[in-house]
Amino acid sequence: MKSTRCANCGRELTPDFNVCPGCGQKTSIHRFTMPHFLHELLHAFTHADKGALFLLKELIVKPGVVLQEYILEGKRKKYFNPFTLLLIVLGFSVFMNSIFHPFQKNQYITEEQIASAKTQEKKAFYQRITEKQAKVNDFMEKRTNIVTFLIAPVMAFAFWLVFKGKRLNFAEHLVAYLILTSMLSLLSTISFVPLLTLLSRDKFYIVATSNLLIQFVYTSFAYSKFLKLKGFGEILMVTVANILGMVFWLILITIATFVYFLTS
Repeated sequence: MKSTRCANCGRELTPDFNVCPGCGQKTSIHRFTMPHFLHELLHAFTHADKGALFLLKELIVKPGVVLQEYILEGKRKKYFNPFTLLLIVLGFSVFMNSIFHPFQKNQYITEEQIASAKTQEKKAFYQRITEKQAKVNDFMEKRTNIVTFLIAPVMAFAFWLVFKGKRLNFAEHLVAYLILTSMLSLLSTISFVPLLTLLSRDKFYIVATSNLLIQFVYTSFAYSKFLKLKGFGEILMVTVANILGMVFWLILITIATFVYFLTS
């Protein structure tokens, strides 16, 4: 039944209000039932105008338009909250990792190398590196969400550096990259995560490189449309920004790995 005062923000309402003009909550409030719960859950994902599936479809078909409308034109209400979608996707990624364990085949030193070590000192060194690698793999699988949030500002910084002339601030580039990350993470989770598990160890880096290449192409395509870039020179700048961001990330990972593996 309708209330004369908004249950969410307390604003006074008139009988002709269907939603509160202050916060947007519906004026007709009822208790939750299982049918209502299932309806709301399905509605959130499949709503034709602004559900999560609609946003995913738009990110596949025209990601640049999504970025332009959401970030530059202020059409925030049109889309399902992209940050909520990202959290859902990352939660799904962690769940899939717990099933497939995609990083378990990512080993610098094989068991054969350990067994063939000629001295006990070398064998002990190999074993210590292997144990640390296992901890890194475990972290990557259980903390995919953290790694993703660490990558985003690095890539956003690279795009901000390259496209400073476009008058976008760092935060806008960060939002853009996080929105694209939802699609990229979902694609990686449903395709490459199972592949990393099913294929042999020597195929690990091939699959990982393919995943990286697809992310590279998708991000370049989205950004070229987002910033309305024209001509070979401007589109080449997207490639430069992508490479620069990956170089920044590689440097950070190399430093972190070096420190971790060489300290007890």
